Amino acid sequence: MGSVRDMDDIAPEQGRPGRPRSERARQAVLAAARELLTDKGLPGLTVDDIAAHAGVSKATIYRWWPGKGAVLMDAFIDAVGTKMEFPADGDPLTRLRTQLARVARLMNEPRARRPFVALVAAGQHDPELAAALRDRFIAGRRDSARQLITEAVEAGQLAPGLDADALIDMLYGALYYRLLISGAPLSDDYVSHLIEIITPAARPLRPA
Repeated sequence: MGSVRDMDDIAPEQGRPGRPRSERARQAVLAAARELLTDKGLPGLTVDDIAAHAGVSKATIYRWWPGKGAVLMDAFIDAVGTKMEFPADGDPLTRLRTQLARVARLMNEPRARRPFVALVAAGQHDPELAAALRDRFIAGRRDSARQLITEAVEAGQLAPGLDADALIDMLYGALYYRLLISGAPLSDDYVSHLIEIITPAARPLRPA
């Protein structure tokens, strides 16, 4: 990636179209963080590396972020945030299946997998980073999954009184186990198999 100047330290040019200089510099930092993390991994990555690759000063980075972990968090959210959303159309279980498949496909890509794995690992030693990962990446999607499960219960697709949080843990926990522990591939077939194994136990009982 070509370097950019430390654009947020330069006064904006009047009348020039496009993003403000500070926003272009910020995007350059996020892109640099993603590229370097994919190439080098977290242990060898420094704020100096990110600054040099983005063509900005360290002062610029520390003006926006308290440290490397915060930069990587924003870089990850910026890259994957909208690609893991739940679809608006379809019945509740179909929408849940579709979103699970989106997670699996995206996490098969190094540009998403490596930042996520690095953030989870770093969060074991950084409570603030772990809390940010839960609050900014996990919590909203978990709420959406819980709402879909509620809708599936109301539609008769799942049993009344179902423990939505336990079902979420089983479905997404299986994906993240493969991602973080076993290293086994995440595929559409695996997601379909997972749904086929888990959801029958959660369906309403049929009269004999």
